[in-house]
Amino acid sequence: MKFVKAFIILFLINLSLDIYFHNTKGLHEFRIFTKPIITLSLAIYFYVNSYALQMRKRLIIVGALLLLCIADIFLLETTSFYSLMSALSLSLVAILFYSLYFYKQTHYDIDRLIPFLAVSLLICLAVFYLMYEKLDKMLIPVMIYMATILNFLKIAYLRYKSVSLQSYRLVFIGVAFFTITQIIIGLSKFYKTLPFEDLYIMLFYGISQLLIIFGILVMIHSDEKLTEDPLLY
Repeated sequence: MKFVKAFIILFLINLSLDIYFHNTKGLHEFRIFTKPIITLSLAIYFYVNSYALQMRKRLIIVGALLLLCIADIFLLETTSFYSLMSALSLSLVAILFYSLYFYKQTHYDIDRLIPFLAVSLLICLAVFYLMYEKLDKMLIPVMIYMATILNFLKIAYLRYKSVSLQSYRLVFIGVAFFTITQIIIGLSKFYKTLPFEDLYIMLFYGISQLLIIFGILVMIHSDEKLTEDPLLY
């Protein structure tokens, strides 16, 4: 992969700036630049470094990132119901794109799947219980979105032994961080404001997308000798 260290440094600088602007009075409008750059930069970096992948698969991942980028722009308008619905719909399609890409890499192991489903369903039910009273007309969309997120996490979990351990860890941790982001967003909107929620949402979200993309790139370049490791374990 090209320019790994430089990209990660620039990515983290932009993410840090976005978090700073988000939490500093009077600077929120600068997020119109920093927030879209999070996923847009990843889309460009992925496309440049995924030359060994079939074009259809490259476009699936780039499409997912661009959809998330547009969703992020809609979420900059926090007071509009239609902005929220648009962002939710775009994020849902992006997750489906990711899931479509990872689906053929899954290895179904019932012994691993049952405990995972038990724990994840318990967490979903607990979150849904806390949000239920304030969901109102968002009940069905949120249920669909939660089911899609759970399926995405399951697919990432079932990649074990189908890909390299490094790729598996990067993608699964990334999807787990993305899931945590969505839980925090859901609780903040439909339950109550959480301490430092803005910090955690953007931190987990940005890192989640970075891990997922590098997990895919590690898998693509698994046959090549990498001189630089994007993340250390």
